[in-house]
Amino acid sequence: MSVHRPAGDDGSVLLLVVGLFALLLGLVGVVVDVSAVVLSRRALASSADGAAISAAQALDYQVFYAQGPGRGVPLSEVGVRERVAGYLADVAGDQPGLQMSARVEAGYTVVVTARRTVALPVGAGWLGIGDVELSTVARARAPLTPP
Repeated sequence: MSVHRPAGDDGSVLLLVVGLFALLLGLVGVVVDVSAVVLSRRALASSADGAAISAAQALDYQVFYAQGPGRGVPLSEVGVRERVAGYLADVAGDQPGLQMSARVEAGYTVVVTARRTVALPVGAGWLGIGDVELSTVARARAPLTPP
């Protein structure tokens, strides 16, 4: 007994397999790119938090000795910038292109802004998306506890 196949269906399964494989490959690329952006965003936020915590300890000795603690630990604008620059130098090797800026808000709170450009590992070329710009802001204030 012979099996009779309809004519003209040769290779149709191969086309379906190739198409599904291309779709699967595209989905894997999207997952890799999204994961790279999410992990970079977490690292950027962590770096900004660390820099803000470090800078929140930059006591302005002149104001502190002249006026006392007041509402909190008075911060030195120069000291804050130096601590953020030092922190940036420590973590810059792990995050290429990392930029940080800092300012003192109301004399007692440090505000650190961190920026970084992330190159997508897979989809930058064939999807035409390009690089992704990330930025975050972290705030810190040194706690003041009475003796």
